[in-house]
Amino acid sequence: MLEAAAENAELTGQIRSFLAWVGPGRKLTQTGRIGLADARHLVELLGTGDTIDPEIGGRVFKTRSSEDLAHLNRIVAWAKAARLVRVSGTKLMAVKKNAALAERPLDLVLVLLEAYPRLGKPLFPRNTWRQSLVGDEFTDISQELTTALLRSAGPCPLDKLSDTAYDAIEARYMLTDLTALQRDSLRRTITVDVTIAMAALHVLGVVVLDREADSAGLTDLGRYAIRRVRGMAQPGDPVLQVRITLAGVYGPPAWRQVVIPAGYTLDRVHGVIQAAMGWQNSHLHMFRIAGREYGPAYLDDELETLNEKQFRIGDLVKTGDLAGYEYDFGDGWEHELAVEASATADAAAVYPECTGGEGACPPEDCGGPGGFADLKELLAGPPSPEREEMRAWAGEEYDPAHFDLAAANAAAGSV
Repeated sequence: MLEAAAENAELTGQIRSFLAWVGPGRKLTQTGRIGLADARHLVELLGTGDTIDPEIGGRVFKTRSSEDLAHLNRIVAWAKAARLVRVSGTKLMAVKKNAALAERPLDLVLVLLEAYPRLGKPLFPRNTWRQSLVGDEFTDISQELTTALLRSAGPCPLDKLSDTAYDAIEARYMLTDLTALQRDSLRRTITVDVTIAMAALHVLGVVVLDREADSAGLTDLGRYAIRRVRGMAQPGDPVLQVRITLAGVYGPPAWRQVVIPAGYTLDRVHGVIQAAMGWQNSHLHMFRIAGREYGPAYLDDELETLNEKQFRIGDLVKTGDLAGYEYDFGDGWEHELAVEASATADAAAVYPECTGGEGACPPEDCGGPGGFADLKELLAGPPSPEREEMRAWAGEEYDPAHFDLAAANAAAGSV
C-alpha cells in the first residue's frame, strides 16, 4: 500500500520525468539556470502549473527567465537538495549513485522527504517587500511542523500549525519591539508560508491538504515516512520508559520521565535528556553504563570513551537497570537514568515522549548542585543588590519549582 501511494504521488512522477529529461546532462545558462526554451518544455512535460507569459489585467507579461517559474524551480531545487542532480560548471547532471531511486518510488519519497528541511529559501516567495522567516529557519521549523502533524489525532488546523511556526520564530528573533500592525503582517506571512510548506508535502503524498477546512493531515505514507526519515519508532517497535533524576538537587527535586525508542543510539539519547531537562547542550557529556563510558567521538583519545553513535540504548540496558549521564564536567551535573519499563510503540503516540517531571532545570554554569542550592537560597531570600544581580542573571521569570510538561514533551519530541 505504501509503495502504491509513493508511486502515485504527484512529485514522484514529476521528479522521475525530470530525471529522465536530464539524462546524461543538460546545458544551463551562464547564470546556472535552465534555459527558457527548456523551461517551457518542462512546464508542459512535468505539469508544473506555471503560467508562461501570464496575462494580468489585459496586459501580457513576458516570461524572461526560468527563474520566473516558481513551481518548476521548486522541483529542480528539491532534486538538487535530494542529491538526485548536481550542477557541474554550466551543466545539469544526474547523480549516478542515486539514479536507481527513480525505479524505487518509496525510497524516492524517503529521500525527498529527508531533503525537505533543506529547501528553505527556494520554497518560499521573496522579493524586495516580502521576506520569509519561515524559509530562513526552515531546517528547524519543518521538523516542528511535522512533529505537530504526527501528534495530531486527525487533521491539524492550519492556524495551529501557523502558531507553531510563529512560536518557533519568536524564540529565535526579538519581536517585542514590533507594532501590532507589524505583528499582524508577520503572522499573515507565516500563515501563507505554512500553507506553502504543507502544499509541498501534499504533492509528495505525505499530507492531505483540505483547503475548505483549512487543515492538513498526514497520510499513512506520511506517518511512515516521517518516522522513518527521522529515525523515530514505528508502531510495534520497542520503547523504554526511563526516569532521569538530577543528583544532588532537592527542594524541589529535578526529574523527568521519558519514553525513548530502544533503537536510539546514545548520541540521540543525549539529545533527549538535554531537551527534556532543559539544558542548552553547551558542555561536554558522558554516559556510564555497566562499568563502561560512552561519549562523543572527539572524546575517544582524551577520555577513552566508546563512541556513543555506535551503541543503541536498547542493547545496553533493560527494565530495572540503572545508568549514569554526566553533563558539564566543570559543574558536574550527574543524572541517574532508571529504566522503569519496556513496551512497544503505540501507533497514536510520538516518541521520544516526556510523560512526567518536576522542578526546573538549573541555569547553565551556576556551579553544580552546591552552587544551585546557594542560588535558590539567595533568590528566596530578602531583597539585596546581590539577589537582584542573580535574579537578572538567571532570568526574571526563573522559578526553581516550575516545570512545563507540554514544553518538555514538545522539546523531547523534536529530537
